[in-house]
Amino acid sequence: MTPTKPQVYTGTGSAIDNYNKPKQHLKNIVQGNSNNWGLFDKNNKQHLTVLAHLRTLQWTVKNDRWGEVADINRLSDFLKSDKSPVKKPLKKMEPQELSKIITCLESMITKKYK
Repeated sequence: MTPTKPQVYTGTGSAIDNYNKPKQHLKNIVQGNSNNWGLFDKNNKQHLTVLAHLRTLQWTVKNDRWGEVADINRLSDFLKSDKSPVKKPLKKMEPQELSKIITCLESMITKKYK
């Protein structure tokens, strides 16, 4: 068990209410932000394959908790661009459309490391 250090609450109102209130950016992630097409489902194997390919392509960003993670903002920009074979949010794609994205990413990996 890791020891925790107490923190002094400096906000307004109840500290417990503030602790239990979800942060706005987390709320957007859970409810789905229509601007970010790179949001994924962690239980979908094809989505996880896309994330693995992003890491292979080195499309990553630093994260305080997890170290280095796939850059879903860059993926979102790619899906919205003319270079994407399917112009749809990742969560709204059918399995066949996801296969096209995976094939495209595999092609990018081949070209990068050849």
